[in-house]
Amino acid sequence: MTYDFQIKGMSIYDIPEVLILERDAFGKMAWSSGDFESAINSSYDHPFVIHDDSSVAGYSVLRILAPEAEVEDICVSSAMRKQGMGERLLRHMIDVARENGAENIYLEVRSKNEAAICLYRKMGFQDSYVRKGYYRDPVDDAVIMVLKL
Repeated sequence: MTYDFQIKGMSIYDIPEVLILERDAFGKMAWSSGDFESAINSSYDHPFVIHDDSSVAGYSVLRILAPEAEVEDICVSSAMRKQGMGERLLRHMIDVARENGAENIYLEVRSKNEAAICLYRKMGFQDSYVRKGYYRDPVDDAVIMVLKL
């Protein structure tokens, strides 16, 4: 099956669908509606959604404080994984970071999230350091990764 992926800026109208994906993926560590509203209204946050046909299939939030940028949040619906959406969102964020003067992009990822780590390494991110026991429910280390632009 082929999907027509479209990336656009997140709007407040996307938040209900985004929250469903966020809570499914991140449980107790999920962002709130207010967190996404703040990102939408921020001058340094760049929230995006990716649509398949008419529904939100994934989203991301990139923070740029040049010369650095950080992937604050990224998620693809469990039903739509392994179809290139995460990679397209990440490529889009890299392009936006570069266009806005970032020299490095940082992110943190659960050490046990092998699929995400694989994607980040494929995109050129390298391990920087580990925050032991950073995540809760379940407890896991955070791997901090960086991409030099």
